[in-house]
Amino acid sequence: MTSVSRDRDTTDSKESAGRRFANSAITVAFRALLYVCAALPRRLVHFLASCAGWLAWQFKTTPRKITERNIAIAFPELPISEQRHLARASFRQLCWSAADVGLSLLWSAERLMSCVSSVVGEEHLHASVAEGRGVIALVPHLGNWELVGPYLAAQYPMTTLYKEINIPGVNDIVLRARQRNGNVLVPANKSGVRALLKALNSRELVAILPDQVPSSGGGEFAPFFGEPALTMTLVSKLIKRNSSKAICVYALRQADKNYQIVIRPADEGIYSSDSSSALLGLNKSVEQCVLDCPEQYQWEYKRYKYLPDLSRRKYY
Repeated sequence: MTSVSRDRDTTDSKESAGRRFANSAITVAFRALLYVCAALPRRLVHFLASCAGWLAWQFKTTPRKITERNIAIAFPELPISEQRHLARASFRQLCWSAADVGLSLLWSAERLMSCVSSVVGEEHLHASVAEGRGVIALVPHLGNWELVGPYLAAQYPMTTLYKEINIPGVNDIVLRARQRNGNVLVPANKSGVRALLKALNSRELVAILPDQVPSSGGGEFAPFFGEPALTMTLVSKLIKRNSSKAICVYALRQADKNYQIVIRPADEGIYSSDSSSALLGLNKSVEQCVLDCPEQYQWEYKRYKYLPDLSRRKYY
């Protein structure tokens, strides 16, 4: 028994050392990529990203297949040719988003905000805060959502849920970037939810990515572009607990590669006391944002990966 235990300890130690080495290598590569993307002229970085995206499209990579599948699910009324055109446009935008990851994570908040050419609907933000009930900013995976945190945190005190990345070095980089302008990040667990409630009770902002697939027990199914999708219940629970206002905020890429921040009220259904209606209102809120510029939505995310019986969707 002692020998077996020692063998297991030795194996675990080797695996741990291997994992640390792999994490360190990934962190070094990630940091190098960020610095290259942040240092080179943006036109050149976008051109290189477009070339890489063209190759990835030609080789029918997994992100391409997921993008095509999601668009087919969300827009079944579109002819196949239009679905394919949207998928290619979305893939191109995805590559440009990857090209901007350096500036999104490394630039100072002030320099990053220089990429914002305009803000539309800012009156909705100020009016919601003025009501004095706390405000939930819904930030869908649309455009460059890394811009939204620094922008909002510069306006009002803000708390944001954050899911830790398993690679410590990469996690540190992303965590520091998202804390710019005093944005308070809290873990995506019960203590984090308590922190969100405390912030809302203090009439502050909280930011949530509303279109993430929730963990087990954290969601229910509701239509998203007409197809049942596992949807988080956190937002509706926070609204019920605090009578908070909800707004949608996203940053759309413009023709000159700078961004326009858009703020719009959430769908009124989100305030329903009926859980199903509130979840439908949440998804409608995201849909309205997506329809503003569907090619900039992150369609390669497995939003529909679970079927209503919680089995995994095939061919996904």
